[in-house]
Amino acid sequence: MPDLLRKPPLLATPLITHVVGSRVIVYETTTSTNDCALRLGGDGTVIVAETQTAGRGRHGRAWHSKPGMGLYFSVAFEGAVEGLAFAAPLAVRDAVAPFADAKLKWPNDVLIDGKKFCGVLVETRKGRTVVGIGINVHHMIEDFPEDVRHRATSIEAATGVHCDRGELLRDVLTHLDERVMVIRSGNVDTVFAEWADACDVVGRRVRWTRCEGVVDAIDRDGALIVRAAGGLQRVMLGEIVELEGA
Repeated sequence: MPDLLRKPPLLATPLITHVVGSRVIVYETTTSTNDCALRLGGDGTVIVAETQTAGRGRHGRAWHSKPGMGLYFSVAFEGAVEGLAFAAPLAVRDAVAPFADAKLKWPNDVLIDGKKFCGVLVETRKGRTVVGIGINVHHMIEDFPEDVRHRATSIEAATGVHCDRGELLRDVLTHLDERVMVIRSGNVDTVFAEWADACDVVGRRVRWTRCEGVVDAIDRDGALIVRAAGGLQRVMLGEIVELEGA
């Protein structure tokens, strides 16, 4: 297995990007790459860790960062980057396209064969925005905690492909940079439309804490507009939504 820390193809030659990867810092262990990125900052700085002791996903859920198995990294940006939560899952989907038909699940999970292999977490603090991306790369099903094995997978478990983590990181960062440049050129609507289409949720029935209904649209903030018995309801990104058939 290639070792990202000892033989990093990403660091051997420069990234051909505009902002993402302006600086790359690799840790063997850290608490959370998002925390490091928020603390260190620098527009386009990438923080990579072989393992995290306090990795987290949405709603504060723990993200299991087993050493040597996954790709755990965050990218820092100075100021707000509208649409970053749309750009990141699209970048992952495109990076794995040569060997996996990945799908997006609202709001920002990436799946292979209906199981999650990638999560995205965007956080903003003191004028700085970071996007954290966790990708299960080499895990086998037995590597996951028992309570998530039915819904989790990895690139290798799902496809049989033993991809190089450094090359995968390079590809994700390249695709992310492309979309960040689109956003910064004033065309965030282009990225939003691509993300909304990829989520493929409009017209589907959903259930959430209050009631259930059919998704009528996705608004510009990424929230679902659901047609329920009591009329239109707005379901925010932070709320738990279960998609039937997903």
